[in-house]
Amino acid sequence: MKKIFLSLMFLVIIWSLSSCKSSSSFENDVKKMADFNCRAQKLMAKDPADEKARKDLADLQKEMDAYGAIMLEKYKDKKDDKEMEAKAQSIMTEVIKNCK
Repeated sequence: MKKIFLSLMFLVIIWSLSSCKSSSSFENDVKKMADFNCRAQKLMAKDPADEKARKDLADLQKEMDAYGAIMLEKYKDKKDDKEMEAKAQSIMTEVIKNCK
């Protein structure tokens, strides 16, 4: 579980360093990654002995890794944009805060 959580945090950090060419596309991409993180938090909160939850979390991790790789490639030329980094962090924080 710690490895998965660390992977999620790594993706969040990388994601927050990313920026975009189009604001609405960027916002949608950040929201999708935040939704992945929300789903992962819910699955990690379940009983560790729950085999279905572990399988779902592993599947989600694969999906997140694939999406993260796409986003890294998509936004690779905008990694140092502080304004977009702040916007991504704000979106992530809002979505995670409302994660139930």
